[in-house]
Formats: sequence, structure tokens, C-alpha cells
Amino acid sequence: MESLIFSIKQKLPELTKTEQKIAHYVIDNPAKVISMSVQELVSAIPTSSASIVRFAKIFCPNGFADFKLKLSAESELNQKIYDELDPKDSIDDLKDKLSFRINQTLIRTNSILDDASLAQAIKILSQKETIVSFGIGASHLVAEDFQQKFFRIGKTVITNNDVHVISTILLAKKEQAAVLIVSNSGETKEAINLARLAKQNKIPIIVLTHKNESVLAKISDVVLIHDDSTENSSLRSAATTSLIAQFYAIDLLYYSYFKLDFSKHVKEIISSQKFIAKNFKEEE
Repeated sequence: MESLIFSIKQKLPELTKTEQKIAHYVIDNPAKVISMSVQELVSAIPTSSASIVRFAKIFCPNGFADFKLKLSAESELNQKIYDELDPKDSIDDLKDKLSFRINQTLIRTNSILDDASLAQAIKILSQKETIVSFGIGASHLVAEDFQQKFFRIGKTVITNNDVHVISTILLAKKEQAAVLIVSNSGETKEAINLARLAKQNKIPIIVLTHKNESVLAKISDVVLIHDDSTENSSLRSAATTSLIAQFYAIDLLYYSYFKLDFSKHVKEIISSQKFIAKNFKEEE
């Protein structure tokens, strides 16, 4: 289940001053709020009843009663898991915080990754002989993961983190190719240039990003959205949960494609496993 308190914390910068005041009271007093009426909250904060109701509906469309119900489900949780990483955190604290954030990222990715977009992406992958996958930095790891998975079931996938090299390959294969571009921000210059090149040559573009309104998303034919909200914090030092969300989206693409011809792909997997076992067996 998506955490209500964590959602409130992540949305704080977007809230009005009045909503932030309510949010801070809820975050600091979750156990109290569960048993309070709207009027009691109005007096405690203080604010207006209309503001309380509006605030509750931001997170729970069914209103204040549903808001309190969701809040009560979290009343037994260790409140430290919502906090940023701290130098005093033990290994167990880090495990709890990171596993919590990963779980929230996957839950949110499931809710925002559109089924129709996935189906459209699978259709493109099945129609084209060659797929070019591209990403910069951490996103290149995801592009390589896509290649490795689809290689195993006989799909030709080419990847390279040099945009000049990958552009040359894409143009050479343009009649039979589609391109998968991975970019967390959707604003990476090299990724945008590659997408524009593909657009000019009528090559289908699939983009995996967390920003639906990004430049890259607007150029693409299919946008696959993943969650990134757990990393929008002052202590983000590297791609962590966003990378996990991207790998998860690639897995969904892979298994959705796999089941289009399940028996054939199973045979290809078994064949490659036997070949590797026979020819690359470690010496005893």
C-alpha cells in the first residue's frame, strides 16, 4: 500500500502555506489525528474546516474519513522510515529506509505506468527487426539490461552510450528499426538529439522517463512513465530508486513481449543456457 505520510512529505514543496501547516501537523501527530474530528483539527492547527477537507482530498479523493483510515494503517510503523538518511543511522535503519523507499517507488510505478502505453511499446518491438537502446550515465545500465534480456530470446538489440555511434547505426537500420531511449529527466541533450533524428526519419520512439511533460516525452511515440518521487530530496547523491523503477519497467516490457510467443521464447532460453553450460563451463 502506498504510504500516506510519505506521500505528504514528498508533496510538501507543492502545497500552499495553509496546506503545509496542516501537513506538518499530520506528520508530527499521526496518532492524534486518527481520533480527531475536522473541528478538533481546526482548533489544534488552527485553520478552517474547508482547508482540512481540501487537504484530505488531495491524498484521499473520498475525503477526511478515508484519510484517517489510511493514516491509521500506518500508526504502528516506525516513524524513522519516513526521514532522510542520517549519519547516526544503523545498518538496520538504512535497510528499513531504503527498502521502504524502493517499495513505494514500485507501487507508484505500477499505478502510473499505463497499460495501453506498455501494449503500444510491445507492438512496436514485435514489428521491428532491430531495436536501438540508448541512455547516458546510469540510464545506460538500463539500456544494456534491455539489450541483454532481449538478446536471450533472439531479438536484435544494439546499444552504445556514444550518441554519434548509435545515430549512425540507427540511420543504417532505419527501415527495420525502433529506438528505446532511457532518460530519468527526459531532458538529456544527447537523448533529445537522438529522438529528433529518429523523428525526422520516421523511426518509432519509445521513451522511459519519469517526466511526462519533458522535451523527450513530447517527441516520442510511446512514453513509459516510472516513479521518481522518492529521490526528489536534498540528499539525493545518485540514481537509486529511480534506477530500480527503470529496471522494473524493462522487466515488464520483457515479460510482456516474452508471452507473445511463450513456447518459442522458452526454447530459445533453454537453448542458450545449454550452449553456455557446454562451451563456457568453469574448469574444476
